[in-house]
Amino acid sequence: MKQIKGKKVFLILFCCKSNDYSFMKKLLYTLGLMLFACPLVAQQHYLIAAELTGFKDQTKFYLKDLTANADIDSAILVDGKFEMKGKIANVKSLWICTRTAGRFYYANLLIGPEKISVKGDLNDFPRHLSIRGSKNQDAYNTLNDQTKSLWQKRDSIVAIVMPYIVGTKKDSTNAIVKELGNKMTKIDSVIDQITISFIKTNLNSYAAVQELYWKRNKYSREEFEKIFNAVQPQFKQSIFGKRIINYLKVGEAIKKGDQFYNFIAADIKGKKYQLADYKGKYVLLDFTETYCGPCILAVADLKRLAAKYQAQLQIVTFYAEVNKKTMEEGLKRDQPTWPSIWDGKGTDSEITLKYGVTGYPSFILIDPQGKVVAKFSGYGKDDNGKGSLENQVDKILAQTK
Repeated sequence: MKQIKGKKVFLILFCCKSNDYSFMKKLLYTLGLMLFACPLVAQQHYLIAAELTGFKDQTKFYLKDLTANADIDSAILVDGKFEMKGKIANVKSLWICTRTAGRFYYANLLIGPEKISVKGDLNDFPRHLSIRGSKNQDAYNTLNDQTKSLWQKRDSIVAIVMPYIVGTKKDSTNAIVKELGNKMTKIDSVIDQITISFIKTNLNSYAAVQELYWKRNKYSREEFEKIFNAVQPQFKQSIFGKRIINYLKVGEAIKKGDQFYNFIAADIKGKKYQLADYKGKYVLLDFTETYCGPCILAVADLKRLAAKYQAQLQIVTFYAEVNKKTMEEGLKRDQPTWPSIWDGKGTDSEITLKYGVTGYPSFILIDPQGKVVAKFSGYGKDDNGKGSLENQVDKILAQTK
């Protein structure tokens, strides 16, 4: 047995006759598999080495798969460090996250089977951490470095606006929220411009294909298809590329004035519902996510509308979740009395794509003839504390009572 570059290698000496050639081939093939198997297995693993300050020892961190909306790993912080190791076959969008002292901290990762380092302080979350070691993350870092100051400004505006939206502050609500909303819109516009430029410059990267999907509504259909056609096959076949393929397959999104798109989906117990069954009544489609703050706030409006327009209106909530347990948690918390359904495909569902859902909550109001009469998203409250959803529906349905 010899030591070569720190590895143990067995040298096998043998003699054979000419008619042992077949045996030699099998043996050499087997040895080849043994020699090459370890590197291939290693290539299917990730290793995340973190060094973080500002958090208490024993803080538990999670690695969340955003596509599956599930925690796939966890680790305890000890002396400011932790490691996570596990299998990963493809490049994925992940979060390193924790909840401590009543606050949620997260950071985006775009990694495959790679070894990466994460360094920084509690105050560096979510966009100012140093994340190195992944060529896929490096591409994402390029975009992050260009936009993080803008996101920081946007986050500070959201922090000011939220107390007015949830109703804990009511003085001059409309004027304040409108002014701050205009500032946020300008910031969003600049972020969009930077991102679109990044996509063009870095098209053949996982980061660019992911962003292309999220910015799909910023392009005409023709322009979007042209850009995606230029993407190399390996990126088209990624998780992010397949989302785009699914989006293109679905076709144009339903607009106000269009006939509704019929679909079948099931509740948590497996009972199937078809949207066409409710034709003849107004139908309010509520697209939601379990842990979306504005979605949770909108539930009170939904309950009031269900009671107020019992004879005219059918509410149907569609959960954009891939994780059944997550949906169950939402149902247990909100206790809806109307059909709450899903298809297990999350935000990439053909149903959400066909209805043009890009944020949560989103609402689609369909009249008794099956025509879409209103589309609106988000949630807030007016100066009198009345919810924006109830206000929108009242404008259309109050006259039908």
